[in-house]
Amino acid sequence: MERIDIGRRIKSIRKRKGLTLQELAEISSVSATAISAIERNVSSPTVNTLTSIGKALGESLSSLLGETEIRYVLTRNGERRQLAAGIRGARFASLGSGLPGQRFLPMISVLPPGATSGEDYVNHAGEEFFFVLHGTLGVETNGDNLVLSEGDSLYIANGTPYRYNNPAEETAEVLVVATQ
Repeated sequence: MERIDIGRRIKSIRKRKGLTLQELAEISSVSATAISAIERNVSSPTVNTLTSIGKALGESLSSLLGETEIRYVLTRNGERRQLAAGIRGARFASLGSGLPGQRFLPMISVLPPGATSGEDYVNHAGEEFFFVLHGTLGVETNGDNLVLSEGDSLYIANGTPYRYNNPAEETAEVLVVATQ
């Protein structure tokens, strides 16, 4: 089994960032003595100590542990993952997901004429952003009936109930970004 040299990794990152032991100690609230012992592999840090040092260095815990982190996700046009949706005939496809700690989900929605989210209101716990790429999108929220055309956008605050449809005779394509 391969042994991870956390101490050497921390020391290398600290030096690369131009920090002294004392400066790192002040930023991380971990004593310089403890950091020195960790860097020399004389002491094994707790997860909390590693997290504090990692935050101070701008590094994640997994990075300090030597795990390769996913830093980007490329989604090619023909490789979009289809998402489940309760909308008749509508298709939702992910435009990028899979990053650890990802805070929002970009999607493309294709709504044929007459597609609707239904009689019930959608009440997503996060925020949502809609940008009409092609066609028309009707949105009902807070007693307002909004009609968005190509190039229009709508930002809906956290917990705001809404429902939507495609009232036009042509297919609508909408960029949707939702917080998770």
